[in-house]
Amino acid sequence: MKLNLLSVRNGNKLKNIFITGGAGYVGSALVTALLKKNYNVTVLDLMIYGKNFFKKNNRLKLVKGDIRNKKILKNLLANQDVVIHLACISNDPSFELNPTLGKSINLDAFEPLVQIAKEKKVKRFIYASSSSVYGIKKVKNVTENMKLKPLTDYSKFKAKCERILNSYGSEDFTVTTVRPATVCGYGVRQRLDVV
Repeated sequence: MKLNLLSVRNGNKLKNIFITGGAGYVGSALVTALLKKNYNVTVLDLMIYGKNFFKKNNRLKLVKGDIRNKKILKNLLANQDVVIHLACISNDPSFELNPTLGKSINLDAFEPLVQIAKEKKVKRFIYASSSSVYGIKKVKNVTENMKLKPLTDYSKFKAKCERILNSYGSEDFTVTTVRPATVCGYGVRQRLDVV
């Protein structure tokens, strides 16, 4: 069975997608794919790595801004169907360079984002967590049903955000968490700093 995260229960397609961190490594690939499928995409990103890799597209709105700014969130989340939350200080080494900044972006900004999304009648919220929430397992196959044992602040905050998000889920606000392992490969917004 194929799960379509961008449709609602009655089969109606959700067209307006808001992506935090959409100008990052994963986000830049996701935005490009969504635009090819004719979605309307709004990206909120600090744009610290630039935004020149996006081709001009009438269905793309790029906003340079911070997810910690509630005023920007309230403005941009109006009329959005889906939030895909990718913005974070990614991976343990990057996080450890400035733990205070990491906490403010990865944890402190999360619940206000979820609250505002629900308040603005967003229908679906997809959160990019991390497989690091499992910790180190001795078993061969790690499944999503296993107990979480995050070892670092980065992974502990990811696990906390999952719990926060789940507490807001409802019939009209579908929440989904994905836990990718290390993402690698060519990208238009390459992350050579974490190779």
